[in-house]
Amino acid sequence: MRIALVLAGPYPDLRGSQVLVQQLADGIRGRGHVVHLVTYGAVAGTRPGPHAARIARDVVLVARLWRTVQREAIDLIHAHNYEAAIASLMVGRVTNRPVVYHGHNALAEELPLYFRARLARRLAHRLGRLLDAHVPRRADFCIAVTEELGEILRRRGVAASDLTCIAPAAAPRDAAAHRPRVGQEAVGVAMAAAANDPGERGGSRAAGWLLAPPSCGDQLPARVPRAAPRRSSLRLPLSLPGSFASLTMATPTDSSDGLVCYAGNLDGYQNLGFLLRSFARVRARVPAARLVLVTHAAPGALRRAVGPGVEIVRAKSYDEVRARLDAADVAVSPRAERSGFPMKLLNYMAAGKAIVASTGSAKGLRDGITGRIVPDGDEGAFAAAVVELLSDRAARARLGAAARRAVEDPRAWDGVLARIEAVYRNVLAARGAAGTTSETHASSGLPMALPE
Repeated sequence: MRIALVLAGPYPDLRGSQVLVQQLADGIRGRGHVVHLVTYGAVAGTRPGPHAARIARDVVLVARLWRTVQREAIDLIHAHNYEAAIASLMVGRVTNRPVVYHGHNALAEELPLYFRARLARRLAHRLGRLLDAHVPRRADFCIAVTEELGEILRRRGVAASDLTCIAPAAAPRDAAAHRPRVGQEAVGVAMAAAANDPGERGGSRAAGWLLAPPSCGDQLPARVPRAAPRRSSLRLPLSLPGSFASLTMATPTDSSDGLVCYAGNLDGYQNLGFLLRSFARVRARVPAARLVLVTHAAPGALRRAVGPGVEIVRAKSYDEVRARLDAADVAVSPRAERSGFPMKLLNYMAAGKAIVASTGSAKGLRDGITGRIVPDGDEGAFAAAVVELLSDRAARARLGAAARRAVEDPRAWDGVLARIEAVYRNVLAARGAAGTTSETHASSGLPMALPE
């Protein structure tokens, strides 16, 4: 099969969606198919969320996809998220190619989080609901990354027979990339490969932060075994006075630094304001505690919101992200939006970190076994869970080891690719059968039976 994987975003990039798409491309190629990545290309400084500049890039994306479909004789278009889906549906209609929509989130949940004004949020929510109701169901088939998203799409009109749920997991062949490495050669080679044809070929293998999808019904994502994480010698020079002085002070026992790490983008849906407020409570009880936000993105307005003990680190490579994560005692996921899958969790688990997550983002975690799960929006509970882990080295080790074991099944990756490959085959078979039926009726002069 000849597949076009489409993403409306810069490529290569350290964001989870880009890495997921790239890793799927590598995996599908490995099963003997031809895959072409169609993206914005290597666009520097792209601001996430809705803005006018994206419209021009989306127009270019449509033209680039049409050219790729025609020139490369593409059989099927696999579109990730909404702008790519709209572009793919347009090109698919003109070129008579089937489209598989791969949903990463519900837009009615995510879109309002890019705005601050109440009216703008209400309008964004309505627009998101409209797109949720009209874009996915026009594809030939839909893939959702979580059961929650799958249920939303079914309520918005996607037929149950036209949807499956495939949750993210880590790819076995990239397990070694999670181990500490000297030098940046692998990353440099990957980026250079992508730069040769940034928009359509995307032949890079971004070493290390690599994810890809198994069944949503699986209790836990899967990952291959890795070496035990090595403590980095990295030390972040931060010390701050605490707040909430009326709270009982706690001192980490057997802890190297009391270092908490968030690794991911800084978009509104990540709920970082909640994290910063929760961490202020942590600092009130553990004055030496520090929080590092490791990201590929420019901090922008968030830099003005950070308080004592917080540092924003703009990572330039996967190796730098891994080093910061290895140095941490606790990894956190404050996101409360439920329809998506936080790719960072797989990296936290593979690194053997003790994790504190809000319920909405605790995909694949089991409270008290592979991490700590706290109610969405409860700053006190989130802070208390972090403080408890900073104060208990044995608990951190137990949760981290269990999390790592939970992602060590190497069979998951092949199962993921097999399921996606089956989706492709079924969609192409259905399209072929429909075409044959149309030709038969046309030649016989009989009317076609239409679905009720």
